[in-house]
Amino acid sequence: MLGDLAIDYERRRVSLAGRGLELTATEYELLRVLSRHAGKVVARETLFRQVWGDRHSDSAIAARTNVKRLRRKLGDDAVRPTYILNERGVGYRMPAPSDP
Repeated sequence: MLGDLAIDYERRRVSLAGRGLELTATEYELLRVLSRHAGKVVARETLFRQVWGDRHSDSAIAARTNVKRLRRKLGDDAVRPTYILNERGVGYRMPAPSDP
């Protein structure tokens, strides 16, 4: 759990402030990968491999588009994000629950 965000990995359910979120399979996988590595930067190449697998296009646009949609569903502000942080030129990360 990170703030109001809760992820039930076994049931593939995500809730924010107790309210369920409807995520696409790709959005869920993106969130799952980032949350499993909370506190660490996940390189774009790693995201492509783990989220899109063999069907990835190795496109930064695909990652940015999905991150943008996921942030919107999380109510995250792109300028001052809470849940998905951009590590310019490298990838993305989620803060660890212990981060301030």
